Amino acid sequence: MGRRKGPALTAREVVDAAIAIVQGEGAEALGISRVARAVGIRPASMYNHVASGDALARAVSREGTRQLLQALKAAVRGVVAPAEQLRRLAHQLRAWARDNGGLYALMARVEPDHDDVQAMPMIQDLLDLFERPLGQLGVIEEHRVHAMRSFRSAIHGFVLLETSGQFQLADDVEHSFAWMVDGLIRGLVSQGPDEPPGA
Repeated sequence: MGRRKGPALTAREVVDAAIAIVQGEGAEALGISRVARAVGIRPASMYNHVASGDALARAVSREGTRQLLQALKAAVRGVVAPAEQLRRLAHQLRAWARDNGGLYALMARVEPDHDDVQAMPMIQDLLDLFERPLGQLGVIEEHRVHAMRSFRSAIHGFVLLETSGQFQLADDVEHSFAWMVDGLIRGLVSQGPDEPPGA
């Protein structure tokens, strides 16, 4: 492998190259040596830019979170009705996950680092996007984490099944997703204030 020539390698170039790898080859392909080959440096030189393979994965996940947050914010910009906000968030999350399969898969595998001062504000912004309309729809505060987890889990499961080709029946998949989301919204907001989750 020839050595990289020209301007010094930037952290953004490393992350962009890593994202291209996970998008093209899958999350399991990400590694120090693989990214080093992509950017034209020796694997040992990668440690001038990232501390470890785990740190590389976190950097990629952080950038994925930024891109997803940007897409979700755009989806609800100007939308006032909270139920419609949730619908748009759900549909945008599904679309983004399908369009960014490798990156989405990696993000799902990286455990959030609560000491990451760059990632945690974005994660909080993501949570706020879902928590705010749930609150406006009457979901009490102590139930909102349960509601957000349920909402996210349903969408994540649908995406995994869809992208692995599991939906083989003739019924329209788009209609199935919309039906699921509407049912989720109705179910989440119908929980009574004195009714514990799982009752």
